[in-house]
This record gives sequence, structure tokens and C-alpha cells, in this order.
Amino acid sequence: MANTQNENQDVLLSVENLSIGIREGKRVYPAVDGVSFQVHRGEVLGVVGESGCGKTVTNLAVMGLLPPSLSVTGGRILFAGQDLTALSEKERNRVNGSRISMIYQEPLTCLNPLLKIGTQVGESLRIHESLPKEEIRARVEKALAEVGLPDPKALMDCYPHQLSGGQRQRVMIAMATICRPDLMIADEPTTALDVTVQAKILRLLKHISVKHHMSILFISHDLAVISQICDRVMVMYAGKICEVAGTDELMRAPLHPYTKGLLRSIPTRDCRGQDLPAIGGHVPAVTEPRTPCPFADRCPLAVPLCREQAPVLAETAPGHFVSCHVIQKGGRL
Repeated sequence: MANTQNENQDVLLSVENLSIGIREGKRVYPAVDGVSFQVHRGEVLGVVGESGCGKTVTNLAVMGLLPPSLSVTGGRILFAGQDLTALSEKERNRVNGSRISMIYQEPLTCLNPLLKIGTQVGESLRIHESLPKEEIRARVEKALAEVGLPDPKALMDCYPHQLSGGQRQRVMIAMATICRPDLMIADEPTTALDVTVQAKILRLLKHISVKHHMSILFISHDLAVISQICDRVMVMYAGKICEVAGTDELMRAPLHPYTKGLLRSIPTRDCRGQDLPAIGGHVPAVTEPRTPCPFADRCPLAVPLCREQAPVLAETAPGHFVSCHVIQKGGRL
């Protein structure tokens, strides 16, 4: 019993059988279908998959930021034991920014071009904490210094267009961490950056996670990026989870055919000048008919059962879960 209690205390976010629907006219199509996962305190969990697999939609639901056309149709989102889907807008506003924060892919479109950096970074403090102006300014300066920005005092009086892409992303990280949230959601935060700056941002995020024991949900379409920062990886396809494992385990011994296809598409020195392997076909749109296993039409291992019965996510090795009939039966189907 004591071990179970400790495990429960270690779980910060628990998403249980979450389904999200998208309305088109009078019909509702499944964008996310029965997704369940946990994020532990201080853990960096990577969520990977092609565009349209439900990564961002799932995490927008965690933040309570789904657009009007999307809505949670089933399941629960428990944060520190509290069901976020049952909160009022006022209660949700107390959580967002203070205990859960988010950074986005393109900071230039997220930062207000008419407000100085210091004003924008300090906004969360003004909303969530009753502090004098002098202390807010000192906290902002410290936050900017912590993310590695030079001369933070002078930078506070700059506007976003005066900063480079890497500097703007560091400002976004400072905004997301200034209230010391328990969970940060990072939605492809390095995609718009060059490789050198990308590596620095990834190291910074990992450092912040370790220093402040902050959990991070890191969304990406790139397993090479995921492997540099994440402790565990969750692979999504067409609104479902197809594989979950520790990062080293997943990179060394992937099980699901979709995960293997993603790994084969990572560029290496050996493939210079050659075409990269690609997964044939495309992620089905939410309006397209789907087989019980949505990957069956693109899968080289697909058997009739894949088009008749949906596979369940099952543990095939300690901490390694996969949703595939063929793999679960040892390839004997």
C-alpha cells in the first residue's frame, strides 16, 4: 500500500481515456480517441508523431485551450489529483500560467510586438502574485538571466523585433517558468530554429527541468530531437497511442512498425546524398474512414485482424508498451 501511495504522489498529470471530437456541420469526428498516459514529477515526456496525429490537440486540452470547433467528449485530465475538465473558467485561469505553462513553436507570433520584453515576462507575476513593481522587475531580470540572455536589465526595455529567433525563444521560456510551474508544455519549441541554437535550447530546457524539478511535455515530430531531452517517449498516430517506452529503450529497440518508420527517416551520415526512407501513404484525416488499427493501411505487417479489431496498448517488457496485434503475438499471426 505504501508503494502505491508513493507512486500516486509521484504522478503529476494523469490523462485517462481522453477523447476529443471535432465538429464539422452536424457531425462530430474523433480527433483523439481514448488516450491515457501519465507524467511524473520532474519527468520530461516526449510526444511524437506526424502532423495530424493528435499531439498538439491533446496538450491544448490539458491547457484548456481547445478552439470552439473541438471539445473533450470523454475521459478525465487529472492534474495533482484535480480534474481539469471540471474546472470553471475562473478556476482554470488560476492554474494556467502559475502551475501549468506553455511555450510555442514560433515566439515572434506569440509575443506582443507593441509591448516591451520586461512587461510581457512579468505578466504572469502581476496576475498570479501580489508583488510590488520593484520585486516584479527584479524577478523578471533574474528569469531572463536564468535562461542565458546577456544584459537582461537592458533587454527588458527591448521589443520582440529587436531580438533574434533564439533570444525570443529564451524569452518565451522565461515567461513560462517565472512562476515556477509544476508542468511546462513545449509545443515544438525548436522547429523554427537552426540546429546550433536548437541544441542550446534543448539543453536549457533539460537544465530547467532538473534544477526546478519541473515536468515537461515536449511535443515534436522529430525523434532525433526527442532523444536529446526526453526521459520517456509516447508515439501517437491518428489520435491513438501506439507505443510508449523509455527514450533509450525506444531508440534501441522500437517495436511498433510506425515507430520503426519514424526512426528510419532520421538523417544519418551514412545516407548523405541518398533519399531518406519514407512511410508510404498519409495520416488519415479525421473525416476519412479508419480501420480499427488506423495504421493498418500503411503497415507492412498488417494482417486481417488489424482491420477487424482495434489493438490495445499492452506492456510487452517492463515499461515498454505497444499497441499492435502482430507484435503482441510475437509475429505469429
